Amino acid sequence: MWVFFSHGADPPLVDALNPDSPIGLMARVLYNNFWNGPAAVIIFFVISGFCIHYPHTGTLKSLHLAEFYSRRMLRLLLPVAVAIPLSSAIGIKLDLFQESILWSLLAELIYYLLYPGLRVIHLRCRSWAPIIVVAYAASLAVVLTNPTAGNYPSYGAALNWLLGLPCWLLGCALAESVRRQALPTISQGALWLWRVGILGLAWGSRSLQLHSPIGYPWTLNLFALVVAAWLLREISFRRITSPTAWLEWAGNWSYSLYLLHPAAGAFCDRIFPTMLHGWLHWILLCSFVLATCYLFYLVVERPSHLLARHISRSLRSLSFNKKTIVKV
Repeated sequence: MWVFFSHGADPPLVDALNPDSPIGLMARVLYNNFWNGPAAVIIFFVISGFCIHYPHTGTLKSLHLAEFYSRRMLRLLLPVAVAIPLSSAIGIKLDLFQESILWSLLAELIYYLLYPGLRVIHLRCRSWAPIIVVAYAASLAVVLTNPTAGNYPSYGAALNWLLGLPCWLLGCALAESVRRQALPTISQGALWLWRVGILGLAWGSRSLQLHSPIGYPWTLNLFALVVAAWLLREISFRRITSPTAWLEWAGNWSYSLYLLHPAAGAFCDRIFPTMLHGWLHWILLCSFVLATCYLFYLVVERPSHLLARHISRSLRSLSFNKKTIVKV
């Protein structure tokens, strides 16, 4: 939702204020820097690293590569294969990976490809720390190739993934911390301070990107360090407190929202041009986009996920049966 809002769908909270008044001007300055989509993507990278590595923590067993790759690649690429032509039909190009929302998915695809090898290195080092240090050094080298770049995906398909790699690896390290039960005790009040702090850092990063030479490539990888510490506390808090059910339900189809919100938003504006303004337009836009993306989840993403599971399990079963026959 944060990425969706950052792409022009933010609530019109300050539209009614006079932009020429001091209060109106200050409110707009504060609010216009609030919806930091790239910061949300960085949080996604950390969560992704956590989710990929957590099932494989606490064991020295090698990955079943066919099962791992088939599940991850099909889960990621089948919805993309449908979203690209759908978006193109509406006039939204998703085929330019470094110039559309797909830059992060290309990076994610590369992380999946690298993970089995990274896990082997981790098992030998017994820590993610040296890998993360090397990744941060590599990301700094990427930034220095264009130090004045303002946007995070400014380095093309060949290098954007390397810039974001340390953020993803921080999620792997987070998974190890959670597996070791290294969870800090935190109250709800303290957790809200962390959340407000994360929002403040994201706001500051966007402010620097818009009003100074310091762009996202300099700030967001540092932001990821704080994000990992915050998520550790979120996980700790959820060990003793039930999560919000409707948010968890919405999380099931958040990938569809990420993939299709540009096309769904453009299609909404094409169907209902200038019919509504202000809050009524925002409510219509959000309702239309959410309904469209949920339908995409039901028709495309969920079946893709189930198919990926079925194929990966079949590959594991086939491999197991071959091993059994050889032993016999």
